[in-house]
Amino acid sequence: MDAPHLFQGNVVRLRPAVPEDKRMIYDALARSDLTDRLLGHPDEDSTPLLSWQAFCDDYVSHYFDDSNPHGGRCFVIEVDEKPVGQVNYNQIDVDKKRVELDIWMFSEALCGHGHGPDALLALCDFLSSEFDISEFVIQPSASNARAVRAYEKAGFTRVPLSPKEAESEYGPRDSVDGIYMTKSIEPVAASDQ
Repeated sequence: MDAPHLFQGNVVRLRPAVPEDKRMIYDALARSDLTDRLLGHPDEDSTPLLSWQAFCDDYVSHYFDDSNPHGGRCFVIEVDEKPVGQVNYNQIDVDKKRVELDIWMFSEALCGHGHGPDALLALCDFLSSEFDISEFVIQPSASNARAVRAYEKAGFTRVPLSPKEAESEYGPRDSVDGIYMTKSIEPVAASDQ
């Protein structure tokens, strides 16, 4: 794969994130008006702080520099050339043709405009065509009903497995009340391209 390029959804544009975007992406996750919703849990009084070091331990350099495309990659979601969020894929499971995605918007005011579902659809199409991925997994918090609805708009459905079965199939949950949602894309036959 060559270095990712800009690619377009219906409204959003996905731009490969560069190292200079890392702090902006971290701040949107750990220090914005969405942090409690993104990192919190309904039974907690306040969201535990996500340190810069912990974020960097998870989002290592290849998420920002194309050095390991199968290991994961971040993209800045842009609308009218302005950053509104980030979407990324994690380590690709080549054998299962599966990958987990993460997404967050940069502020509450940027939510509810359809940018998230549009970004997810664009990223799924890119990963399907570039890496032959056919299954996508995302793990929202069950208490984040707006995120669940947005993922449903992008074609994700809740996994019909018990929590124990889902963890066995998809790995540990991201949060205490995390749920698994998946989306499948049928591979395109080479003669159809």
